[in-house]
Amino acid sequence: MKAIKSCLTISAAVFCLTVASPAAFSAAKDKVPGDAKGVENPVEADDDVLKTAKKIYKKKCKKCHGSKGDGKGPGAKDMDPLPPDWTAGIDATDGELYWITMNGSADTEMKGWQAGMAKEGKEVSEEEAWGLVHYIRSLGN
Repeated sequence: MKAIKSCLTISAAVFCLTVASPAAFSAAKDKVPGDAKGVENPVEADDDVLKTAKKIYKKKCKKCHGSKGDGKGPGAKDMDPLPPDWTAGIDATDGELYWITMNGSADTEMKGWQAGMAKEGKEVSEEEAWGLVHYIRSLGN
């Protein structure tokens, strides 16, 4: 239970797009406002950005999303739906990934860093969230 609670408070960055199946991910993407879908990532994916994003991911995301990004973190075992397997690639725009990271995904354990976590002082900056988008994409390489 402690692992689940930790994952709930950590889950989000990131990241966190907590949908396991293509159908669930499609449903999460459908909730992203149209104007957010086409937003391009304003952050360059340089070594410093990826290094920082990796640290954030390890601290805040891996308990649910797994250290490899396969959705098999120790906190994910009782989740429904399970976190996505980012190692298989992601069929989403950067804008969609960013929006879900910041706002969460309805009907999942994924709480947005901006909306759900700010009260707890656990939010990430916009730049960090955009860096996480790059890092998450790198997990599929």
